[in-house]
Order: sequence, then C-alpha cells, then structure tokens
Amino acid sequence: MSLIAKVRQFSKARLPLILGVYIILQPFIDILTALGARAEMSATVGSVIRALFMVACFLYVVFICSFKGKKWCILVLGVLCAYLAVFLLWMYSLGGIALCIENIKELAKVYFAPFVAVFLYAIYKEYGHLISTRAIAISGAIYAGVIVIAFVTGTSFVSYSSSGYGYKGWFYAANEVSCILALTSPVVIYYCVKHLPGINRQLWWKGAIIAFALLSVAVSANFIGTKIAFGITLLYCIIATVWAIVMYRRHRTREYRMRLMVFAVTSVAIFVLYFFSPLQSYMNNIYMKLLQRDPELVMASWSKEIQEASKGTWLRELINNNELVQSIDQILSRRLLTSSPSVQVFTDGGLMTKLFGIGYANVDSYGRSIEFMIEIDPLGILVRQGIIGFALYFIPYLAFIIYAIVQFFRRPGQRLASLKYCSYLYSTLAAFGISVIAGHALVSPAVSTFVIVISFRLWVLTQEQNKLPRVDKGA
Repeated sequence: MSLIAKVRQFSKARLPLILGVYIILQPFIDILTALGARAEMSATVGSVIRALFMVACFLYVVFICSFKGKKWCILVLGVLCAYLAVFLLWMYSLGGIALCIENIKELAKVYFAPFVAVFLYAIYKEYGHLISTRAIAISGAIYAGVIVIAFVTGTSFVSYSSSGYGYKGWFYAANEVSCILALTSPVVIYYCVKHLPGINRQLWWKGAIIAFALLSVAVSANFIGTKIAFGITLLYCIIATVWAIVMYRRHRTREYRMRLMVFAVTSVAIFVLYFFSPLQSYMNNIYMKLLQRDPELVMASWSKEIQEASKGTWLRELINNNELVQSIDQILSRRLLTSSPSVQVFTDGGLMTKLFGIGYANVDSYGRSIEFMIEIDPLGILVRQGIIGFALYFIPYLAFIIYAIVQFFRRPGQRLASLKYCSYLYSTLAAFGISVIAGHALVSPAVSTFVIVISFRLWVLTQEQNKLPRVDKGA
C-alpha cells in the first residue's frame, strides 16, 4: 500500500477525531499565545500551530484527497495562490524583499479562512466528515469558563488597559475572544438544552457541567466588557425564548418546557448581570460620553500617532464636518478614524494600488503610516488587498450569506422547527455582522476558525434539509 493510500485510510478513520480535538484545543492554544505575546516572543504558539494547520490543509487537498469535483478545489486554491504571488510581486516593486516578508505574516492570517474552507469542503465531499457540534460547544464553553475562573481567582488580564474595564481571562486579545464567545455561545446554549432532558440522578455531574457552562456564558458575556459578546448572546437568548414559547404552545412536552425555562433564565441572568458588570461601567463612563461627544474623552481617544497619520485625510475631514458620519464613527469606537490614513493612501494610489491594495506595512512613497488596524473586515480587505483581492475573498463570503438567507425563506417552517438549524443560522449571520461592523471575524485565524466551521455546518444542514419532504422537523 502506498503512502498516500495509507494517509487516506488513516484520514477516513481518524480525521473527525483529530479535527474535533483541534477545535477543543483552541482556547488552550490562545492561552499559550497570550503568554507568549506577553513574554514578547517573536513567534507565538497560536501563529505557529495555525500556520502549520493551514499548510497541512493545502497539502491535503492538493496531494491526498480524491473525490469527484476535486478539480474545483484545485482551481480555487490555484486562483488564490496566483493572486498572492502577484500581490507579493507588487509589494516587491514598492519596497523590495523586506516589504514582501513584512506582508507575508499578515497574508497568512488573512488567507487562513479560505484555505481551511476549501479543506473542510474537500473532506466532507470525500468522506462526509464534519467538525461536530459537540466539539464547537465544548470549545466555546471552555473559552467562557476560563474567563469566569480567571476572574474568580483574581488572575484575569484586563480587557482594555487604557480604560481599565473588562476581564478577558488568560487570553491576549479581548476583541477576538469576544467574537469567539459571540459565535459559539448560541451553539453552547443549544447543546446544553439539547442534553438537559437526559439528565437524571446518576448523571448529576453532567447537569453540573451544563449549569456551569450556561453560567459561564452569561458571566463572560458581561464581564469581558465588550458590546459584541453581550449583545449577540443576549439577543440569541431572547429570540430563543420566543421560539421556545411558540414550540411549547404547539407541543406541550417536558422537553420544550425545559428549553423555555433555560432560555428564559439565561436571558434574565445576562440582563441582570449587566448591572453589576464592567460592561455597564464602560458604557456609562466611556462609551456614552463619547457618543455625547465629551471633548476631553474624544481627544483622549485620539492618540498622537493617529492624529498625525490622519491629518489631511478626506475621511477625517468628513468625520469632523459631518455629524452623521461623526456619530457613526463614535458608535464604531473610532474605527473610521483609525482607517483614514490607509484609506487615503488607497484612494490616492494609481491603478495597481486600486487592483492589489496597499498591503500591511509602511512604504516611504505612501507619505503616512498605514499600520493602524482597519478593524472593519470588508474595508480592510479592499484597502489592503485591492479590488481583485476583495472580489476573490469577500464577495464569495457575501454570496454565501445571501444564499443562507434565501435558503431560509424557501423553507421557513422547516428551518424554524429545528433549534439546531436556527442556532447555526444565527451564529453565521452574527459572524457576518461582526465582520462588517466590528471586524476581527475573517482576518483573525482564532476567530475565522469558528466562522468557517459554523458556516460550513449551516451549509451542510441546509443541504440535508433540502433533501427532506417539505414538512416541519423537530430539533
């Protein structure tokens, strides 16, 4: 038996377990990453492991997998690789090999998502393998649990050292962990309510784990101190409570009564905890004052570096002179202002700049610093990757979101009857909303791992339901 045949045989038997373990290990990888970053290591555990995983995905699709339709996967990977090669040639023309090297690190982070998406599609088509709901739920519960444990033990890192609000556990980037919590919490809650009816005296320990997971979701949504985790988790619980009321009125079973109670209690817990949380302190003392344009806080939120880099940009002038745009910038926590230097360089650039973007590192010819983060994902991809990069990367993602919405309305009764389907649809749409408003969803491997896995699960659920007769199916 050849080596490739042995790898295929092993993959068929063990790949679901390996991928499930990989997903469950994500919070531990991020904890080690945070420790490495705080120790100022040049390469963190997360960057190394996820880069190796992306390379392994690419090699598996190209050299190992075998199924009808593989040529389309190869075509997609080929187009992405060709674009990246041309992009690096463009960077080389601007700043030589040093500029190329500076951009490669960011390219690996940004293009983690599409390479992994192709891999997941390939193994599903080849073996029917999927990353399980159980693995996603366990991973999300661990993220939330770590934040609670770190807070209780007094070992948590502060989410935002500039304001002193929020606790991010032992993780490094509060925004990224907040996105992960927002995306996984609906799956965690769904998984918990699904297994609650089977709990008895002999399985009391499972009940304790479920209770701790739900409590951790409620606490972390408030105590990490970000609007994203709080708003998306609370909204899911409220919608799920309404869903459970309707389903209980139809079925009147113990299972649906229990679901209704869990959703309602979790909603109330999240709402009540808000009034004792760092999030409320941040909203009252910082965010609302910024919305009211408190002059001292507004100027404090503008670092000297961003003031210098954004000086003379059309976007900053628009923010200063247009009250609506200024309000939008405040609501988006200054995301428009911080992107203004890069947007200015992009709009001032020639045809090649428009087509392939400005990249991620400073170039003398730009005349201003572009290394401030563009947190709105589609804007960042357009400016840094150009029109071609945007078309190859974000347009397919947008097309999938439109597909998901259209598919929902083609069979609304069947979709709504499945709590599992609704939970995945909610998380998928939440991921899209995060990407276009807050960012960090697509271009951060830690977050995009869950964006891709959850979106792919939704696609498979849609395909499976479309094969069924048009009748409602319970979750």
